[in-house]
Amino acid sequence: MKKPNLTLQQKLAKRTYKKPNSLYNWFYHLIMADIELSKHNAEIIYKDDIKKEKGPCFIIWNHLSRLDHAYVSKATYPRKFSMVAAYNEFFRSHLATVFKMMHILPKKNFCVDMMGMKAILSIINQGGWVSMAPEGLATVSSYNERILPGIGSLLKHCKVPVYCFKFQGQSLAAPVFSPYYRNGGKTLVTVYKLFTEEQIKLLSASELEEKIQDAFSNDDSEWQKQNRFKWNTLGKGCENMHEVCYKCPDCGKEFTMIGKGDEIKCSECGFTIRMNEYLEYEPNRKPAIYMPEHLSDWVLWQRKFIIKEIRENPNYSFTKHLKIGNIPTDHLVKSREISSEVVGEGDFTIDHSGIHFVGTRNGNPYSFDLSYKNYYRLIENINTRNFCLYIDDEYFDFIPEAPVAVKMDLIVQEMHRLHFNIWKPLKEHEYLYKDYPKLPD
Repeated sequence: MKKPNLTLQQKLAKRTYKKPNSLYNWFYHLIMADIELSKHNAEIIYKDDIKKEKGPCFIIWNHLSRLDHAYVSKATYPRKFSMVAAYNEFFRSHLATVFKMMHILPKKNFCVDMMGMKAILSIINQGGWVSMAPEGLATVSSYNERILPGIGSLLKHCKVPVYCFKFQGQSLAAPVFSPYYRNGGKTLVTVYKLFTEEQIKLLSASELEEKIQDAFSNDDSEWQKQNRFKWNTLGKGCENMHEVCYKCPDCGKEFTMIGKGDEIKCSECGFTIRMNEYLEYEPNRKPAIYMPEHLSDWVLWQRKFIIKEIRENPNYSFTKHLKIGNIPTDHLVKSREISSEVVGEGDFTIDHSGIHFVGTRNGNPYSFDLSYKNYYRLIENINTRNFCLYIDDEYFDFIPEAPVAVKMDLIVQEMHRLHFNIWKPLKEHEYLYKDYPKLPD
């Protein structure tokens, strides 16, 4: 009897993992660490020498950019490590073969994933090193977000040493909103042992997570402001920046900003900011409402408006029409923009009762209603134009008609915090809520 053809998803689920091949590891390090990182003034500071670690361990790092994996390679070479990457990336044609060769480990973002845990544990049981970013995705704002609950329990289960790779400057070199890199400047990795086996045994899972959160605390925008490193933006410093900085500081209109070259400009009122070689903002005039100092400042200013709006309006609702995509089962995705192929469209609504979609899928009516108890945020895991979610364990891309993904993400985050607050705000941002009733515990 002929065996049925397996889907790509079934094949990935059956895959086994080993420590990377030495030759592949050398070639990967040559291209990414030796050649690419030479453009970004990368420096590694070792407070503890991880290369002397003889047994299995975890490498955890604050996720700042799509280049972060290269810094891990640079800091560990010639030792080998197994990188954890987002599940959807395994179905993209330009990555699938490399991921298989390098034994990259799949993990679904922001959800329980037994397949991912099995892959991680298999490497630890082989005495290998597992490298992962507990925040789940790279920052869109230049400051590190809250890590995902659950990492503490994983560390307690494995009881192996944990090294922290503290990143600084990577989001300046490779901002998630832009396909272009910035050269020069400064990028830094500080390597140290965060937990010994004994500390992991003594601390609770929640205590481990709080210590990780404290270790990850970083704002690249503030770091750049303090150090004033000189960058070569290649004439693309503000490219697509409007996808993150969507509100005009002068007229207050939203989705009128356009980031092109080294400028971001409001198409409504003409307010323009030029980015200089120190990534400082040079406005064409004093704005009427607010003058952001840098990217993280701009995003926090926008977040304040969302916090205020949803707390003062019990009928708050935000709806946008968008297309939806699923990962094919029989072929890889060729697009560099999304990890799926469009299968439908409809209206995506965020309100106080949850996240809702009404539209079509594969030519049939399709809808869903999701609770903020289980959904903390939207996931911009490739760029800031689109986002994704896992619904009933299935991957969905969402492709809005306008650059609204970041605002929608901020709304979901603040709705979750207002109603459940499992994924709590950073300690550094608690001041944003001081004028409102206490968030849930």
